[in-house]
Amino acid sequence: MGAQHTCTPDGRRICARCHQTAVYDLAQARMLFEWVVSVVSGQLGLRLNVGADFTLVDDHHLRRLATEARSTMEGPGGDRPERVIGLFVRRGRRRVMYVLSGLPRILFVQTVAHEWAHAWQGENCPLLRDPLVREGFAEWVAYKTLQAMGAVKKMALIEQGNGLYGEGVRRMLQVEKRHGMHGVLAFCRHAE
Repeated sequence: MGAQHTCTPDGRRICARCHQTAVYDLAQARMLFEWVVSVVSGQLGLRLNVGADFTLVDDHHLRRLATEARSTMEGPGGDRPERVIGLFVRRGRRRVMYVLSGLPRILFVQTVAHEWAHAWQGENCPLLRDPLVREGFAEWVAYKTLQAMGAVKKMALIEQGNGLYGEGVRRMLQVEKRHGMHGVLAFCRHAE
């Protein structure tokens, strides 16, 4: 961490390197959010019929939301509440995307793309229960968004990931290699 770390109001410590690009400001976050939405909507075709509100939250608020979401069976697929950095929640007609404040810019972008994919799944694949496909697809969307940024190192880290996320994204990349991007969308729509 080093002596030059930054402490956030919720008690997290952020190293100096991550702090250089960390997203704390809601106006900056909304600009980045809109850029991610333009990539996932325009380049991947993942448009939402009902949009999603967006907000930055602190660690305590996000943990509480993740715990509540998990208890209603709509929550995070692979992470424990204390490890969640982004969350898409649907309650009736209201849809909200929450992202942890203070994430480095590239991780912020990755997280928003991942959560947008879950919002798209909610509209287009409501019966999707397979966590490997659900999380793998969301990581694939994040991967493709990072590709649009030219973030080659971060893409490689995603491909090397473990568990549901890593195994899932590798599966989606195999589907893409065989059937193209539209094949990935079709695969996600028809998986259960």
